[in-house]
Amino acid sequence: MSVPAPYVAALSSDLQPLETELCVEVPRNGVPRIAYVEPRPGERDAHGNLWCRKTRVPGGHVLFGEMDPERQRECMEGLLCQICAQPAERKDRTLFIEWQHDDEPPMRLNRIKTDMPPLCPSCVPVALRHCPFLRRDQSAVLLRVRKSIPCGVGGTTYQASADMNHWIPVFPDAYSSYNKPRHPGLLAGRMLGKLRGVTVVAPECLA
Repeated sequence: MSVPAPYVAALSSDLQPLETELCVEVPRNGVPRIAYVEPRPGERDAHGNLWCRKTRVPGGHVLFGEMDPERQRECMEGLLCQICAQPAERKDRTLFIEWQHDDEPPMRLNRIKTDMPPLCPSCVPVALRHCPFLRRDQSAVLLRVRKSIPCGVGGTTYQASADMNHWIPVFPDAYSSYNKPRHPGLLAGRMLGKLRGVTVVAPECLA
């Protein structure tokens, strides 16, 4: 039996943007920022963050441990299920999965920030049954959430070269909050949301 491919999962054949595709742009505020040599609509969000562009090449296999930036953003913004891409919200509540490992402090339900898109009730058992990480790691916790509030983006930060002709990657896992000044050299790869009104729920209680 084949394993279902989550909508949000990246493919091994997808190509990252080349550094030659990036340039230094100086907008009206005079602060240089990262940009594409050939920009496309929708690649810069409402907060001014430039999003990672992937070139889709057929023939790759599913990378269960990685998410496609465009699809992750789509699911987080629209509260779409990360498996089937259908609306995940039910009766003003949405399901998310987080992890609570034995060597970590207890999860604070009022302080959760996640980049994992939600799941619809029908896809929760599918994910628990087929996802290699969920099968292998028994620390997954299913959460019922009243509200998910977009709070920032994560991605790779770049530094402009001395001659301002190109960008140099410096940190692969940076976070930029929507409540703070945007990092001009950040190439966003995922959206994060704050979870509010969180309760833990057992998967068998979803029926």
